[in-house]
Amino acid sequence: MNDYIYKYEMHVHTCPCSGGGKDIREHIDDLIAKGYSGMVVTNHFYAGDNRIDRELPWAEFVDAYRQDYLYGLEYAQTVDFDLLFGLEENVGYGREILIYGITPELIELHPELKRASAEKYAEVVHAAGGLVYQAHPYRARDYIRNPFPLECIDLLDGIEVYNAGNEPEWNESARIFAEERGIACIAASDGHKVGTAGRAGIATRERIACNDDLVRILKNNEYTVFINE
Repeated sequence: MNDYIYKYEMHVHTCPCSGGGKDIREHIDDLIAKGYSGMVVTNHFYAGDNRIDRELPWAEFVDAYRQDYLYGLEYAQTVDFDLLFGLEENVGYGREILIYGITPELIELHPELKRASAEKYAEVVHAAGGLVYQAHPYRARDYIRNPFPLECIDLLDGIEVYNAGNEPEWNESARIFAEERGIACIAASDGHKVGTAGRAGIATRERIACNDDLVRILKNNEYTVFINE
């Protein structure tokens, strides 16, 4: 990767937000040991595999959702690790999107995002300066009715062309699709259990200290994707 020396994990799940997720501080320690400078925590949100009480009022739900990120951030600052807030949401029939460059406070202001479409997320997130990517396209599982790229893919900012939870042929289909359409690419682990993050990511020439850094680097293609075989 030459001068792309800073490694970032773009898709990680922690508890109690995501089913199967583990302690965020354990993920951080694991990624530091693997040479990562940071990660985006992308827990399942309202319509996904989320373990927070959905009967809570919207503001209380979002506040409960953000707590694990805040818990991790407190620790990350003591170990020189860049921890950023994101989310993953089910936008229908098992297909999911990844949101970057936003804050919990923004989400709290938009209760219309409860079970929202990918189009609505793109509208709200883009207005706030954030980015939207399709997670693991071509993933063929029983709960995913249509595994192909979203019909509104042109409204999004890119796709995962490598997800460590996908079969190789699914990732290859995503790579070919992105190449043919000129779509921006990211790679990630989709890690839940400790030890399953750090299998892929993006690498940059500079540290990503905040959302503005992340959005600028992604928009300007100032990164490379990598896979740890």
